[in-house]
Amino acid sequence: MAKTVPHSGGLQRLIKNLPSFSATKLVGGMQKVTSAVMAHGAVLVTRHDEPAMVLMSVDRYLKLEQAAEPNLDVLTSQFDEMFARMQDAKAAQSMAEAFGMTPEQLGEAAVRAAK
Repeated sequence: MAKTVPHSGGLQRLIKNLPSFSATKLVGGMQKVTSAVMAHGAVLVTRHDEPAMVLMSVDRYLKLEQAAEPNLDVLTSQFDEMFARMQDAKAAQSMAEAFGMTPEQLGEAAVRAAK
């Protein structure tokens, strides 16, 4: 027996923003549902008047998949750039100054940086 997941804000947003079809109507009216998916990108399917699933277009699905996968080349490039900045003379001088500060000076610097 499947557990019912509590309704979250994301679910409420789906309910408001997507066309909704009961599972019964889905079976009997696939052409209408398909048209709605193509027009809106997705539709909410209900079962016993409760949200049960979302049907979406292939394009929307692929965009979700791509958004979920980090681009490792971009992340590697960003890491390399950050690491290079941390290795320059200015960064080394800043670290030397930070380690030479008293706790009070370090606290003041942190407050200034936070503002």
